Amino acid sequence: MKRLVAVAAILAAGVLGSCKTHYPPAEVPIYPAVVGEKTDLYEVVSPKELKLAPGVRFKTTAGPTGKTCGIMLLRPNGGLGGFMSCGCIGATSGNCVTTSDNPDHPSCSGDCIDSEGNSRGCSLFGPIIGPPRDPYILRYRARP
Repeated sequence: MKRLVAVAAILAAGVLGSCKTHYPPAEVPIYPAVVGEKTDLYEVVSPKELKLAPGVRFKTTAGPTGKTCGIMLLRPNGGLGGFMSCGCIGATSGNCVTTSDNPDHPSCSGDCIDSEGNSRGCSLFGPIIGPPRDPYILRYRARP
């Protein structure tokens, strides 16, 4: 009987010792895009609009606030060029989405409601290397 208890204790310690420790997701800050910023992939032409370089494409994807608020930038060779998102700082609710009047100009539309009920337009945030993946949680932040 003592031997059975000892074997059970060793097995239990082995099982418990092999469990992976789960850490909370890492928070990744994402800041408003800077109007006038220009890279080899895009130019930020307004607080909510991009102008893509020739050959660069984009794909609407899920982001921190919904299924269609993210923008994946695709290089001319098909490689991933980064991630941007439509959102708001300090909003309690909102409905930001990515829209495009043509394939070269993705932009943000929708609005955000703050804690006092005031509505303001969505803004463009990014870029980050991405797209964001688990365990990352993006947080919209004002520029430091």
